[in-house]
Amino acid sequence: MDLPQTNPLLPRRAFALGGAALLGAAVTGPLGRAAHAAPPPGEWVDVPVPPPAGRSQLFGIAAPDRWHVFAGGTENAFQPDARAVMLHGTPRGWTRAVLPEGLAVVNDVRARHAASAWAIAAGRNAQERTDLLHWNGHHWTTVAGPAGERLQAIDLDRTGGLWATGFSGDAATVSVRRHGQWTNTLTLPESSGLNAIAAGSASDVWAGGIGNSQTTTTPLWHFDGTDWTRMPWDSQWPHWILQIEYVAPDDVWFYALEQNPLFPPPTLHHWDGSAFTVHAIPGPSDPVGEVGLMSAVGFLGSIAADGQGGVWLSSPRDPAHLLNFDGASWTRATPPVTVTAYSMTRVPHTTTMWAGTQIGTVWRRS
Repeated sequence: MDLPQTNPLLPRRAFALGGAALLGAAVTGPLGRAAHAAPPPGEWVDVPVPPPAGRSQLFGIAAPDRWHVFAGGTENAFQPDARAVMLHGTPRGWTRAVLPEGLAVVNDVRARHAASAWAIAAGRNAQERTDLLHWNGHHWTTVAGPAGERLQAIDLDRTGGLWATGFSGDAATVSVRRHGQWTNTLTLPESSGLNAIAAGSASDVWAGGIGNSQTTTTPLWHFDGTDWTRMPWDSQWPHWILQIEYVAPDDVWFYALEQNPLFPPPTLHHWDGSAFTVHAIPGPSDPVGEVGLMSAVGFLGSIAADGQGGVWLSSPRDPAHLLNFDGASWTRATPPVTVTAYSMTRVPHTTTMWAGTQIGTVWRRS
């Protein structure tokens, strides 16, 4: 199935679906119901940050500890003077960081330490310029990526290795950077790309992409430290793996879109170490836990582990709510403003959440 052409400025979860109402597809696995359940304790609140100019969006956010946050995106989006934005939150407040000239958007941000963060940023045309950026505690600078590759997504494993998916000609690649040196670990010829990656450790890495026809299986791969294995994805139609959220070897979440001609809404999948389960995502007017019609155009949403065995999810299908799934049932929470959170993250070892939104604002929940 051919997909609509995506804007090179949009991050990996952005996608133009068209304006028709789309029917939710049937899924297998448990569908949670929570008519009387409440979301986890806490409230989502707006956090004052330096306002970007014009139409602004925050596509990536990272919080390596309780006191530091990095949020990246764009201002004057889709205009000739679009410019990349990086906001820093510290105990002293929020500031705007200086980025290399000529960048239009920050698409991804990762950090495990306040003095060492990584980001992917692009110029007006991502095929002509995509930069890997590093924060050393004082400045953002451009760092060389794998030779001859255009990066798509990044993640940091728990030992500090930087994993990256990218393109080299018509091939999709996965590489890892250690001690300043890049090593290619996977090359997939004639691939549609691997736009999602999640690294738990040097021997537990997941990478996923888009299956673009009925005869192409879902491109989901797992690395065990020695070899990459293509993981079975039991469905009639291939899926686009939009995002992977790694918690533990037996606790990995996947946000995926079935490539069915009817364009069903995305679904949430869980790996428990031995098998996948799939969970339908409720729409704005559905009883929580049921499947309904989809009539959304544009950004497909984001997920983040909640630190309590479940995940938070933001979807353009229901911008009036942030959804929480505890592994069995869905509940809804109210965001500060009725917009979609384009990126979400959790502070390690806590239940504190951060989100960057489609209007360039930042939310916090603790």
